[in-house]
Amino acid sequence: MTERADGRRTDTRERIRATALEMFTTQGYEQTSLAQVADRLAITRPAVYHHFRSKEDLLTSSYSRLLPALEELVVFLRSAPGSWAARSEVLQRLAALVQGENGPLLVCARVNEHALRGLPAAAELLDSTDELTQLLAPDASIDGRMRGRLAVSALVMAAARETQLGGTSDERADAALTLAGELLRRP
Repeated sequence: MTERADGRRTDTRERIRATALEMFTTQGYEQTSLAQVADRLAITRPAVYHHFRSKEDLLTSSYSRLLPALEELVVFLRSAPGSWAARSEVLQRLAALVQGENGPLLVCARVNEHALRGLPAAAELLDSTDELTQLLAPDASIDGRMRGRLAVSALVMAAARETQLGGTSDERADAALTLAGELLRRP
């Protein structure tokens, strides 16, 4: 295959992935079909199915890019349990993940958490994010665990709720990071 043809194939695959994640996030995973993704992109349904056999296949291929980065954060937090410095660094790194190319996938996973729970492909991602929220928690109390989950949710919300929150992407990310830090610091 020529570089040009290979480049087009990669571009089409990425366009399908990006559009599907956006539609899963706005319409819901269960309410979005790959046929709808094809229609949105004005490409044939066979073209979509050439790249992804199913919605779950699309998610699995997406998660494989994100899981190593999340695992790195989990391992880092495990190495310094209870350390505010470690939690603060992980918040910074997680905020960068949410603002980067993996952001739409994290947003999609959080918005569709209930629907994705039953999918084997999503289980590892959801388990990783659950462990991350537990390790971020200032302590094991209900309050502490809620603070861990809310801190992660704040970072994701900054990316997911552009219309509702207003401001620029950087302003929302900075506000979310500040709030997440306040949540994780025990009074």
